[in-house]
Amino acid sequence: MILASCQFLSGNNVQNSSAFTATTVNEIKYNRKMWKHWIDADLNCLNTRAEILKKRSLTPVKLSKRGCSIVSGTWDDYYFPEKQTSSKAVDIDHLVPLKNAHDSGGAYWTEEEKMLFANDEENLVVTNKKYNRQKGSQGIDTWLPVDKNYACKYIKDWMKIKKKYNLKIHSAEQNAYDILIPSCL
Repeated sequence: MILASCQFLSGNNVQNSSAFTATTVNEIKYNRKMWKHWIDADLNCLNTRAEILKKRSLTPVKLSKRGCSIVSGTWDDYYFPEKQTSSKAVDIDHLVPLKNAHDSGGAYWTEEEKMLFANDEENLVVTNKKYNRQKGSQGIDTWLPVDKNYACKYIKDWMKIKKKYNLKIHSAEQNAYDILIPSCL
């Protein structure tokens, strides 16, 4: 199910706009394993996923018996106006997906640069697993949260990350941004 209905745009629909046609060509085949993520940077047995859950919980988290994973907490969903309480029900999503980063110039990064991007807390958000599965590796030109406030936040953060890493902003992404962002003001 694609949520890019953009109901808040007074009838404009991202999916029906001929302005959104992305073409991505890359000589280097994408391989998720090349983007080392969920590392334990501070060697405290909590990987990036667990660190994000711990830092972003609105309530104290419950740790596993070993203390190396999060069992529960309370998290605001990044894409929809709801709270999550079970770590098993949430994913840590790459706001700009690894595949999109790969297709936008990251294919040519070093292993270390890929690892830094894959574990960058600014590019990681807490969301319900089902929303992460719906979004997949899609960008702002093909998938958006239905709620205007969440969609606007997502569009702005998307561009911020793309610029932070000097990633190519594809014409379909720029077109989506140019069409959608005025309704966010």
